[in-house]
Amino acid sequence: MINDQNISEKKPKILRILRENMYVATGCTEPAAVSYCSSVAANEIKKLGDEIQSIDVIASKNILKNAMSAGLPNTTKVGVNYAAGIGATHGDPKNVLNVNNDVKEEDYTIAEQMIKDGKIKVGISKEPNLLYIKVTVKGKSHEASCTIADAHTNVVEITVDNKVTFENKGNANNKEEHIPAHEIAELLSIEDIVVFCDKYLDVEHDDIEILKKAEELNMAISKEGLSRNYGLSIGKNIRGLLEAGNMHNANRTRAIMRTTAAADARMAGAPFPVVANSGSGNQGITLSVPIISYAKDMKVSDEKKYKALAVSNLISIYIKSKFGTLSAFCGAMVASIGAGCGICYLYDGDYNDIAAVIHNMVGSLTGMICDGAKPDCALKIYSGLETAIFSSRLAMKGKRVSKDDGIVCEDVEKTIDNVAEVSVKCSSEVDDIVLGMMINK
Repeated sequence: MINDQNISEKKPKILRILRENMYVATGCTEPAAVSYCSSVAANEIKKLGDEIQSIDVIASKNILKNAMSAGLPNTTKVGVNYAAGIGATHGDPKNVLNVNNDVKEEDYTIAEQMIKDGKIKVGISKEPNLLYIKVTVKGKSHEASCTIADAHTNVVEITVDNKVTFENKGNANNKEEHIPAHEIAELLSIEDIVVFCDKYLDVEHDDIEILKKAEELNMAISKEGLSRNYGLSIGKNIRGLLEAGNMHNANRTRAIMRTTAAADARMAGAPFPVVANSGSGNQGITLSVPIISYAKDMKVSDEKKYKALAVSNLISIYIKSKFGTLSAFCGAMVASIGAGCGICYLYDGDYNDIAAVIHNMVGSLTGMICDGAKPDCALKIYSGLETAIFSSRLAMKGKRVSKDDGIVCEDVEKTIDNVAEVSVKCSSEVDDIVLGMMINK
């Protein structure tokens, strides 16, 4: 039996974990992180009155993979070189992951000319960090570099003319120490999360502003995705099938339509901010839009809706703390697990039902590879949500993948540990293969 008093004592830290791992970002997170890193280095050059002459980017495989094909906000451009060039020539580092919010055509034409002139170079990092970016900006008389590691906004070092001017050995975002992944993994369990959200989250008095912000922003980009042809237009195509009577107009279909439309727009570079989760805007969308959609269609109370959003997001944050912020395996699978759990909660599912959703998801979608952030991410989210919603309905009927099947165990915590171990131990080799295919096409 879980100790409720223990959950009460953990409450301030759990709320902090929620706030720290959900934040606003514009554009795909990996190219945004490259732009941010580049803007920090370039700002040092600009402060010295120098003019930017060249930019060198060294990044980990996961960053390169996810920044290669995702659209950049307010542009028709994609790629690490454009992200670095636009960040350096335009970006204000104070905007962090919203660094390219106000990009104008002249800002990316400057970067385009630098690329044509061979002045922006990109290479693969040899550092062990799965998330690593180092941008060196050279001027006529000076050079500066910025290094980000382990978290998308975690600046660990700034140098000017080869002298270290800033060093951060923690894992903070240069403001305050964030709770590290290993501590989240030790602090929480699935049962802790369910009990906390059900009994201790007071939506009237607790600070849940980030959940409300996720509702506001992530639904806004969903509407944008349904209004124009972005990427593969998965969401719009679903709506077309609904209107033609070729798909059943159910809660499930509408939830998937709204979520994939948001991902369509985000991956195409629509200049709309979203609330990300664990460093990913698509994961933030997947963890919020289907819950909000179901809550609307089911006409549940605001209290139930926000508690379900907390269940969804906290479960994903917890699994990602073991799985890794970046992995060779698709984050939409982890986010879909959280979404399935949140939907299960909306249907009055208890801890055992929610644990069954996780077993069912791990028994089905484990191993979906990540081959970069790009328009077809919306298709992976479609697959993840279809499975998550069905897994939730199965769980509510008392059906779950057997403990004797594959890597699924009796205990949900062991099931999560198993899928996390696959991610951690296999990522490097799979990333090498996938990135090699992407680069050599």
